[in-house]
Amino acid sequence: MENVIVISSSSSAAENLSAFLQDMFHCQVTTADSAQQARSIISGRRTFELVLINSPLVDEAGIELAEYASESTAASCVVLVKNENFEKLSTRADKSDIILVSKPFSRQVLYQVIKAVSSAIKRSYALYEETVRLERQIEEIRIIDKAKFRLMQYRNMTEEEAHSYLEQYAMKNRKKKVIAASEIIDKIAEQYF
Repeated sequence: MENVIVISSSSSAAENLSAFLQDMFHCQVTTADSAQQARSIISGRRTFELVLINSPLVDEAGIELAEYASESTAASCVVLVKNENFEKLSTRADKSDIILVSKPFSRQVLYQVIKAVSSAIKRSYALYEETVRLERQIEEIRIIDKAKFRLMQYRNMTEEEAHSYLEQYAMKNRKKKVIAASEIIDKIAEQYF
């Protein structure tokens, strides 16, 4: 977890939460003192992994901001709420995958909640990277197959001949197979289209 935004109308609470996050998780912390300021920062397309809201805020309760952040970003949202509001807000928070922490709380409880969120973020990021890698690999296969198909269609090669031609072209020109395939597609397009 690298980027966190802390929203608190209490400057001392914002300082304490920021110091806690920086000490325990070594992350970059941005602060805001109102929901309006936080919305402006969040909508500025800065990427945050965690939105931590110390409720209530001067301009709203805080759950609305968490719902906004949950809907418009990929950030996890944790809202610190007064104990008497916890049950009233829990159903609403569950619908938007917002984590509520009842105040007062200990440092240990906050650490455990944020550690769990951080672990989930790391796992989801690893899955995201794997998905991107697989999508890139699928795109490369698609380009290579397209080049082979064009060779078969316009140069009357068999699939084996097209495959061999593509590999030899890549080796001869010292290029990755996908780049060689793109060049072959472009050359055939120039010649026949």
